[in-house]
Amino acid sequence: MGFSLMKPVLGRTVKVIQILVLLIVLVSAGLLIAEKGTGQRYRLLEKKAFLERENRHLAEEIKTLERKVTLLRSDPGTIEKAAKSKLGMARREETVYIFVPGHNIAGVVGLDNSLSNGDNKP
Repeated sequence: MGFSLMKPVLGRTVKVIQILVLLIVLVSAGLLIAEKGTGQRYRLLEKKAFLERENRHLAEEIKTLERKVTLLRSDPGTIEKAAKSKLGMARREETVYIFVPGHNIAGVVGLDNSLSNGDNKP
């Protein structure tokens, strides 16, 4: 009689153990998935912050370029400055001097080498 009562208790114990093992496996799997999800979320938040900073920087750059375009279209001083620096232009009454590094200026103006070296003998 004692043996027949053990069978249902043993069966229930096995079932409880199986359910506990299944719950442990499910909880472990859930934790692993959550861990990967948390890491991915963190990486996405970092990327979002980077893109927002870059977006602000580009918006500022666009504003600066729009101001330059407005000045180049309307401000004579800005137009003249751009023409001189970018295109090498000058007004008719201006004299432009071009200095080329490494060239001997004495040969250009026809001076004697002895004079250009500081030797003042005739």
